[in-house]
Amino acid sequence: MKVIIADTGPLIHLSEAQALHLLPTIGEIYVTPQVLREWQERPAELCPALIPEWIKVLSPSPHASEQASAWVQSGVLQVGEAESLAVAVELQPDWFLTDDAAARHLAGSLGVESHGSLGVILWIAGQGQFTRTETESLIDRLYHSSLWLSESVRVEVQRLLNDLFSH
Repeated sequence: MKVIIADTGPLIHLSEAQALHLLPTIGEIYVTPQVLREWQERPAELCPALIPEWIKVLSPSPHASEQASAWVQSGVLQVGEAESLAVAVELQPDWFLTDDAAARHLAGSLGVESHGSLGVILWIAGQGQFTRTETESLIDRLYHSSLWLSESVRVEVQRLLNDLFSH
């Protein structure tokens, strides 16, 4: 099982796609207090009011808080992404889960493996837990969530699906 630190975006997008329940099948999911606040500020029709019991909260250390503040003040990241990434840099989880391109880029430059909502679905499919039809249905629901995906990403997803289910 993987240790995953998530920011708010994937929790929202996977929830909108009725796929949030997939996260604990991958591993232990941790969020920061800021992510929890952002989650709870979402309209109830977009996200469940109650935080799933499998989500654990990790508070940032003073050093991580300082680093997060620096990223926010410089305009590099928003608060939730910054706090989550700062904790991930310190704890070195298996994955940092974010749908924010800047956060993923910065994570990579800091040696933290990052994935997004699409990566969750594709990874689980790659583990043999879904058929192609089930995977395409999940991805379609994600495409209809508030997650913005470029045409090039959609083309790449189709290529990955073809590779994954070519046998």
